[in-house]
Amino acid sequence: MNFDASVSYLYGLGNEVAAMKLGLDAITALLDALGRPERAFPSLHVAGTNGKGSTCAFLANILQQAGLRVGLYTSPHLISPVERIQINGANIAESDFAQVVTQVYETVERLLQTGRLPGRPTFFEHLTAAAFAYFAAQKVDVVVAEVGLGGRLDATNVLVPAAAIITNIGEDHREWLGPTLTHIAREKAGIMKPGVPVYIADTQPEEARVALSRVALEKGLSPRWVRPLPVVAWDTTGHPQVALDSPSSDHRNVLCRLALRGAHQVQNAALAAAVTGDYLRALGYSEQTIWQAQHDGLEQTVWPGRLQWIDGTPPMLLDGAHNPQGAVALAHFLSALCPSRSVTAIFATMRDKPAADMLSPMSAVVDRVIVTQVSGQPRAMPRDSLEVIALGYWLPSSVVQAADVATALAQGRQLTPAGGLLVVFGSIYLIGEVLSLC
Repeated sequence: MNFDASVSYLYGLGNEVAAMKLGLDAITALLDALGRPERAFPSLHVAGTNGKGSTCAFLANILQQAGLRVGLYTSPHLISPVERIQINGANIAESDFAQVVTQVYETVERLLQTGRLPGRPTFFEHLTAAAFAYFAAQKVDVVVAEVGLGGRLDATNVLVPAAAIITNIGEDHREWLGPTLTHIAREKAGIMKPGVPVYIADTQPEEARVALSRVALEKGLSPRWVRPLPVVAWDTTGHPQVALDSPSSDHRNVLCRLALRGAHQVQNAALAAAVTGDYLRALGYSEQTIWQAQHDGLEQTVWPGRLQWIDGTPPMLLDGAHNPQGAVALAHFLSALCPSRSVTAIFATMRDKPAADMLSPMSAVVDRVIVTQVSGQPRAMPRDSLEVIALGYWLPSSVVQAADVATALAQGRQLTPAGGLLVVFGSIYLIGEVLSLC
């Protein structure tokens, strides 16, 4: 298959979430047939509801700054599936993507013909196997892998990592993970394995903290609860400047300006610093080298679509705030950064997301909202439904319905007054479509 054919094949397997089949039988059989590529490299495994992608990006960049060849596997993508598989910050080449997906496809066909698979693996299972096969072939030094959904039954949980990391947990994907925060936390905690160090964000809701602690106890683990880095100052564009422990008195007063905006990133950065410190120390790196890698890594991490600023008239802020916790964080950021600025928002989400709970916190900081619908997504919530919900928080004159994302973007630019800000938030697919139009 060429690149276009490989992408068409993957998309033909069905919507990534709607076609989700949680469980490890299919991915295990597939990886067995591929020679267990996931055993060819050490890994760091990251689960959570919010911040796991940013934490993965921080982890990968710090390790790269230390001189390691780092594989990064994340989801979902913004524009192209090649974004999900990276080595040292570079996406897999389209030709390599096509080659490794073809390898997985041919393996699946053989397994189906011999009855070693009960059915065709999902989009995510195919891509997970392809990523691990690619990283093994490229002989990376370490892989940072983000859980797709949940943890316990996620395809990435075939890994036996050097460390398990759990970011903040919230009530997302309840139809898959369970009705309460306790159920969700226990599913996320499924990446914990006996003998594997566990690092957990300290800023957890109490219910999640209790559930995570109980799972750790059941598995004989003593997790390290990691507190956010201390914020010393903020710059004018919303980047926190934090104090990063240094072994040298020469760096005691040196601030680290996080590359990613927002107060929530100080917790994600702290997790990355704690994990990489222990991991690099175990490899024999000096304390000075570790500190420098952490400092440079945290200052240079790139993670598109997460409080991403785009200059223009008007300037635009893109954020994949795809659940209520993300919307609250975005609202706090806007309140602190531009309390007197006129803000226009473009919003779209999926049917399985609580749209009202995402729009509610934004109503205090957004003057007008344009609701739209992402193209090519069967799960997309209809814009008519979003308009009805938005009218519960804004006056009719401040709610606009756009037929598609391109129209919403044009209307947003037109409706935002001079000196104002255009904010795009909600579905990651919305962010990707806007980026493709910019």
